[in-house]
Amino acid sequence: MKAIYFEAFGGREVLQVGEVPAPRPGKTELLIEVRRSSVNYVDIRERQGTYNRPETHVGGIDLPRISGLQAVGFVVDSGSAGDRSWIGRKVLAYTPHGGAYAQFVTAEIDLCIEIPDTNEDFYAALPTQGLTAYLTLTSSSRLQSGESVLVQGASGGVGSLAVQIAKILGAGPVFGTASTQEKLSFIRSLGADAAIDYTREDWPQLVLQNTGGRGVDVLLESVGGDIFEKNFECLATFGRYVVFGSTRGPGQPIAPRRLMQKCQTLTGFYVPVFLSRPDLLHAGLEFLVDATRTGKLRPSIARTLPLREAAEGQRLLEAREATGIITLDATSNGW
Repeated sequence: MKAIYFEAFGGREVLQVGEVPAPRPGKTELLIEVRRSSVNYVDIRERQGTYNRPETHVGGIDLPRISGLQAVGFVVDSGSAGDRSWIGRKVLAYTPHGGAYAQFVTAEIDLCIEIPDTNEDFYAALPTQGLTAYLTLTSSSRLQSGESVLVQGASGGVGSLAVQIAKILGAGPVFGTASTQEKLSFIRSLGADAAIDYTREDWPQLVLQNTGGRGVDVLLESVGGDIFEKNFECLATFGRYVVFGSTRGPGQPIAPRRLMQKCQTLTGFYVPVFLSRPDLLHAGLEFLVDATRTGKLRPSIARTLPLREAAEGQRLLEAREATGIITLDATSNGW
């Protein structure tokens, strides 16, 4: 089969297009002919070798590597005779061990959801970004109806879904941050109650003004750098702060006792950890598919590129030029 893979860590130039052996489904897996995948920051970090550094504490990846954490396509085989009823169905699949930058990928049955034969790009945008948004709000912070939410980097893949999911779950008000006027307008179009420019020195004060001085109950953070520390200026008493990324770097160490001042909590989030709770992953995928099918959730597609141009998709994400999610066409048109 054709695939995008890399045999050494480095820049985008290490990505190759070539023929590799097709995977075979394990006993609890399905084999999917991929029609759509998408680009995640994880793909970039894998290619750079970030996860193979000891300080990341995530175990690393083996080379050669085919990236791709999510796929939409048709089931063409099953590893178990008892699951052959899946063959021919169109599914959305979360593929946490990669492999979706290819013509075929395997996925655990529990991490597959049947989808309508429409809006392939919408569904391809959901698994990793959508699960991150959903689980940070429901499992890591246990958002309650009527609570306020601040989503940092809300114009990105996870952020744009988190704003919408928070509203679906009854949060209010919901705020999103970004760095340009174009992105701020985009965040407002998602239904955010306010869009805030985090390049302004006084952005925490703007959050406080919009919350009557109390700050937000739930804060989702993926930017890092100096933003990490400034978030505490607008986090409410009993507020929950969830870190799921750091595009600007990890920031400075935090003194744990500062959390005592307002009884706040700081929680880290990493989707693969939830593989030990497949029930939560499956419930999240069901929520995302149902919300998209009924029109409550509308993933924002920044670009759809041929899979052979995955390197360009990664460039757009690295350069922060994408507003929404970049999907990849893995059909014959994509090669």
